[in-house]
Amino acid sequence: MVDDANDYKLTAFPRYFGFPSENVIGALVSTYSGGQGVGNLVGGWLGDFLGRKRTIWLASTLALLGAILQTAAVNIPMFIVGRVIAGFAIGLVYAVASIYNSEIAPPNIRGIMVAMQTLLIASGYALANWIGVFGSFASGNAAWRIPLGIQCVPAVILIVGLFWLPESPRWLLQKGRDTEAYIIVKRLHDSTTDEARDFAEREFTQMKQQIEYEREVSIKSWTQLFTKPSNRRRLILGILLQVFLQTTGVNVVNYYQTQIFSSIGIAGRNVLWVSAAFGMIGVISTAICLTYIDKIGRVKPLAWTSVLLTIDMVLLMVFSKYYANSTNKVGQGFTVAWIFLFSFIFSLGYNPIQLVYIAEIFPMALRSRATAICAFSGTVTGLLFNQLSPKAFAAISWRYYAVFVVCDAIAAASFFLFFPETKGKSLEEIAIVFGDEVAFTEFVGAGVDGMPQKNTVKEQLAAQQIEHVHDRQK
Repeated sequence: MVDDANDYKLTAFPRYFGFPSENVIGALVSTYSGGQGVGNLVGGWLGDFLGRKRTIWLASTLALLGAILQTAAVNIPMFIVGRVIAGFAIGLVYAVASIYNSEIAPPNIRGIMVAMQTLLIASGYALANWIGVFGSFASGNAAWRIPLGIQCVPAVILIVGLFWLPESPRWLLQKGRDTEAYIIVKRLHDSTTDEARDFAEREFTQMKQQIEYEREVSIKSWTQLFTKPSNRRRLILGILLQVFLQTTGVNVVNYYQTQIFSSIGIAGRNVLWVSAAFGMIGVISTAICLTYIDKIGRVKPLAWTSVLLTIDMVLLMVFSKYYANSTNKVGQGFTVAWIFLFSFIFSLGYNPIQLVYIAEIFPMALRSRATAICAFSGTVTGLLFNQLSPKAFAAISWRYYAVFVVCDAIAAASFFLFFPETKGKSLEEIAIVFGDEVAFTEFVGAGVDGMPQKNTVKEQLAAQQIEHVHDRQK
């Protein structure tokens, strides 16, 4: 998506629409977020009803429609309708795509495959910033219509590309379409070797045993997401992760970076150039995270990035106090550096891992709706901060950063104390982490060396108990 801020930096945009008021401009931004929140919730139901693939196809089609309406808008109401539809589409695809990726990925590289989604999202934001830079050189309405029109390209690519992608085998099993699921599992693995064929057979057997058990015995209604203690724990962790993500300060830094840069003396088109460079930082650090997400795991990077973000926010608060609106170039330079460092640290943990963790902790029967609730919680929290932040900065200035210092510290403690690790396990094996009963008889998740294990459930549970003892001794 094209960055919201860039839409309004281009003077042709407000001139064409009669210089809309601040309230109207606020509506242009908030209607997108509102549509996204509704899309999050509807996506949870559609992901189960239509399937993962068809829901993503619907979302990409709506995204194309929304982009066309925005690009061709001749008045504010038409533009707002396009914003609402586009936001709704992104809300649909955001959580369902991560579920789809998690359900087709083998356990030893699931983190990388799901996190690739956030790498591409980060690349999209970075591209949007560069489009804003070069769009500022355009004249007339092309300065804003071309950047908005570029949104059509990825939507079309996704619509066409989906014809070659399979449906989630786990969703097919949930619907009793076992033969189709079996064929897809075989396709997803390299069937040219005996080892790959053996793993595909074992993984399919585990999926089928656990999903049938959940459907027929343990999860007969989606309301068990709220009534069963282990599911409530999952939901609380998922919501907390989304809330922690929004309270890192990321929205304040992303949405108001141009104002922050302006307050320390960066003006004119230079703001766009610095913002474009800022966008590249997230791409680089997200790519770095992909190299260790399936080795170190999910929880440790989340915990330690929260610690580092706490320190960075303290530094940003102090330097903003003393050097914002000052003439000290060195102090202003360090203030910019802390903003860039924030983006780098954030994408070493939160940005790629939040989708991975939430998509894998829930059982199959509840995964789509639970993920939707978590995504909706994040969207609402982000929208709240987007609305409050301008007023907070105007009222208390640099002191506002103290809110995020506290939130980041609480998040770090929570990750260390309450969030269980999930790396290397199949989606079905994660049930054991939360104390649920399982129906499968053999583990297929990756071991410490990343290779699939062939332990029985009894043997693996004994090994996990020994590992927990060793961890406590350390």
